Amino acid sequence: MMTTLQIVLAIVGVSLIAIIVIYNVLQERKFRKEAERMFATKRDDVMLGEAVRQEGGTRKTESQIELGDTPAEPAPEARATAKPTDRAQVASALLSSLEPLPPRTPEPELVSAPEPVPQPQPVPQPKAQAQAQAKTVEARLRAEPPAQFVPPPTPEPVAPRSEPARTAVQPPVAESVAAGAEDWVPRQASALDLATEYIARLKFAKPQLGNFAALLSVLRRLGKPVRGFGLKADGAWEPLSGHPRNVYGQVEFGLQLADRGGALTPDQLDAFCRALYEFAAEEGGAVSCPDKDTALELAQELDLFCMEVDVLIGLNVSSAESRPFTSEAMHSLAQEARLNLEGDGQFHARDDFGHSLFTLANQEDEPFPRDGRGLTTHGVTLLFDVPRVADGLNVFDRMTRLGFDLAFRLEGRLVDDSGRPVSEDSLTRDRARLAHYFARMEERGIPAGGERALRLFV
Repeated sequence: MMTTLQIVLAIVGVSLIAIIVIYNVLQERKFRKEAERMFATKRDDVMLGEAVRQEGGTRKTESQIELGDTPAEPAPEARATAKPTDRAQVASALLSSLEPLPPRTPEPELVSAPEPVPQPQPVPQPKAQAQAQAKTVEARLRAEPPAQFVPPPTPEPVAPRSEPARTAVQPPVAESVAAGAEDWVPRQASALDLATEYIARLKFAKPQLGNFAALLSVLRRLGKPVRGFGLKADGAWEPLSGHPRNVYGQVEFGLQLADRGGALTPDQLDAFCRALYEFAAEEGGAVSCPDKDTALELAQELDLFCMEVDVLIGLNVSSAESRPFTSEAMHSLAQEARLNLEGDGQFHARDDFGHSLFTLANQEDEPFPRDGRGLTTHGVTLLFDVPRVADGLNVFDRMTRLGFDLAFRLEGRLVDDSGRPVSEDSLTRDRARLAHYFARMEERGIPAGGERALRLFV
């Protein structure tokens, strides 16, 4: 199948050929009329090669007209009235008057000029030889089509005509960036992730200190997490803020393909690209949005995988009806297990980097009080968010030990979400299932508790 460029080139080529053919036909008609006028009557002074005519205020000899304008074949009536002797004389005069013209620089033409005709030196000739040459000249005039005059070669080389410098035409701003922005070459790729994000690139025609606050506000209302990074003059990337302090030659935006709300939708992706195009039109930049269909397919596949490994394990410690748990006892046991009460009213176990490993929450709606007083409850819940926890098996073991300890010290029971008592055998099966989930996430390149997992499972 022909591309658009090939079709355009074919049309241009056909048009040029048509123009050339029409030009030659018009020239042939013009010079045929001129030849008919010249040979219609006998002009004695033509023998001297000095006959002249005025044309546009410029004086031309007939020899110049013969060479530069190439008259066409004389009319039939002119040939019928001319005598052979007259033809020989005319031909002899034409041959004797062919003096080389001073070389000139021809204007560029689309018509290919024929090779220059060697010019014979005028020598005395007998009548029969002159008559034969006249017939040759007449046959040549009749056979050769009118063509642009090409000056005879000269021994002195002609200096080339200087041409003004040509300015390269810049492509549209949506396809390229003017000089200056391309000098900002990144030393490394930005922190955006092709495996989990749809990445669009915005290049500015000139590095600038832009205002991205309104754009980021629009992008973050699309319903999927968005990140942005700007390329500084030193080739390093930095996270994009609404009012950056550095100028950027280009910016990259990443729209997350999936999260716990589901996969990226076509409407969200269209709105994302449309917002970038509008911003680029206002700020003078070029936007590059990759193939959308491929991104949507990847988003669906990624969302299916995340649903398979998105597991939340809960263990409940239930009290007897007559002996509910007090908030004072819960505070004491939680602090002993190195859990801290936070603003959400739950106790959190965190690692050395501040990542939450599991939580201890009240089963009832009321959160635990900060002072640890005045609350009673019939049960608490230990929650373990599997894909968001690194070294998940050891964290699972720590949580289950705390569950057994709370049930023993509070005189309660450790049960699962269905109310069935938790035993060592059931925990062993749950642990094996967790190991399978963690292995699958590693194979996918989304290790539990890693940067990708923390963004996908929000």
